[in-house]
Amino acid sequence: MAIRKLIFYRKLISKQSAVDFMHAFHRSFDNEIVGIFKHFTAHWLMWILPLVIFVLISSIFYRGVLFDLPVGYIDQDNSVLSREITRNLNAAAHANLINYDNELSQAEHDLEKSAIYALLYIPPNFEADVLSGRQPTPMLYYNALYYSAGLYSIMDYSGLIATLNEQYRVTLANKIGLTTPPLIKINFNYDGLYNSSGNSMYFQQFSAVVHLLQLFVVSMTIHLLGNLPKHTRLSYPFVLGKLAPYTIWYTTLLIFEIALLVFFSDARVSGSPIAMLIVVFFYVIAAQSLGILLFSFTQTTIDAYMYIGLLVGLALTYSGIMVPELAMPWIARLISSIEPLTYALNKLFDLFLRHAPYLSVLKTCAILMIYPIIITVLVRKRLVRRLYRKETLT
Repeated sequence: MAIRKLIFYRKLISKQSAVDFMHAFHRSFDNEIVGIFKHFTAHWLMWILPLVIFVLISSIFYRGVLFDLPVGYIDQDNSVLSREITRNLNAAAHANLINYDNELSQAEHDLEKSAIYALLYIPPNFEADVLSGRQPTPMLYYNALYYSAGLYSIMDYSGLIATLNEQYRVTLANKIGLTTPPLIKINFNYDGLYNSSGNSMYFQQFSAVVHLLQLFVVSMTIHLLGNLPKHTRLSYPFVLGKLAPYTIWYTTLLIFEIALLVFFSDARVSGSPIAMLIVVFFYVIAAQSLGILLFSFTQTTIDAYMYIGLLVGLALTYSGIMVPELAMPWIARLISSIEPLTYALNKLFDLFLRHAPYLSVLKTCAILMIYPIIITVLVRKRLVRRLYRKETLT
């Protein structure tokens, strides 16, 4: 009988604790959501700067790839074959050819000053040497100081020369009475995410949008904690209620930005949008926990803001945006595995490309929930002391 009473009272206490938790959460949530846009700083961190930066990023990547880059050429052969090379290279997407006639010094000067990004030189007697089998070499230089532009400007050249080699290989073989054996034909079946060009620029743009949201979530969390009244009595429902409106807001904001990206880029989403929403929600929670960690282990709010740059830099470097994870050394991959951005970004992009099973989505969300759990254990006492301590700027 006594055991039954004990079990009954425990259930009653647990039920009352749950009711008290929900009441405290709702009270904190309601108080915060009423004044969520009370200060202009909140406007800057919650929608003005995120959308401005989104527009700037989109304007950088709006073409997907670099087209019509200026490339100079000097054709000292002026034959049918040399004109075919310059005509086909100019007709390709990346190069816009400029004729320098025989002004080699002027072309080199413009290459050094980046008036052009590459220079094609076709030597005299080029076509005659090709037809006689002497293997002449047309040379294409690019300015390595402008690596991306230079690399894109010559991107179509290798395929053009390979096509001409195959064509004239057959011509020369027939001329000397040989039969050329057929080569292996390779067919690529590529189903790209970005149906305009299928290039990696879209992934970089998408990654930048997801990555920068972490910056604003962490900044807003630090701003919120830094503006709490001194000697605030902290409790779990109070903190959760304070952060919940911003969790919902930033989740909605990122989904909105991704929707804009999909709409204006004509991208195709293969996975479930609901699954993407769930992953973004837990990603925002993980980012908020990082903001709490920075605030708790710094002396002042200004110090916490300063460490955001380090956090964002590590996320950008080791999340696979700049360098693929499999190309990193083991220590870099270890750092990558610590960043919540890595898991969120991989799963969101996975949902773009295919119908990812919900079990993998739940696994990613479970990993993202590890961050607030561990950080709660780390800061449960330090955060209280941090709020009670009077800040002094040094």
